[in-house]
Amino acid sequence: MLFESLDKIRRNSIMSAILLIALGSVILICPESYIDLLTHVFGYALIVIAIVMILNFFSSNKSIMEYLKFIGALVLGLVGICVLVFNDDIMRVLADLFGFLLILDGARTLLHSFVYARRSERKGWWVLTILSFLLIVSGIILFNNPWCNTPAQLLKVIGGTVLFSSLVSAIRLVWTWPIRDTKGGN
Repeated sequence: MLFESLDKIRRNSIMSAILLIALGSVILICPESYIDLLTHVFGYALIVIAIVMILNFFSSNKSIMEYLKFIGALVLGLVGICVLVFNDDIMRVLADLFGFLLILDGARTLLHSFVYARRSERKGWWVLTILSFLLIVSGIILFNNPWCNTPAQLLKVIGGTVLFSSLVSAIRLVWTWPIRDTKGGN
């Protein structure tokens, strides 16, 4: 049971690290003239992801988890529509959204550091705990960033924090995977 959970965490960590590296890089290298295009692409991507999740719901076995995913898909679709409709104030909303996601990712990493990394008996597992607190702090900073007045500056802060989150995801992958005991067990 524990190894099935760890294998699922490993796959999720690899995919989230790759996606966050790509997203952070695109956000950091995006010129100021393309910010509107980037927000439109983000809005349409959220709507497409929501549609795919809703279609998966109709072909699923209708468990409680599937209903929760359906509600999440509806929320994602509404956020995507809001991104497209309220394009003028969207940079502040995106900063709040990424801040919230960083806080959630930090909380998840904190949980993994205590549940899995500490149990794997690796030296320095507490580094993952410190990094998870830094993720939470970076999410709080995105909520309250008074120094970013232009969308370009705000986009650079969002890109930097997303790249930091991808680094923490990669480190989480290393520290949550158990090492083989010298006696042959796990």
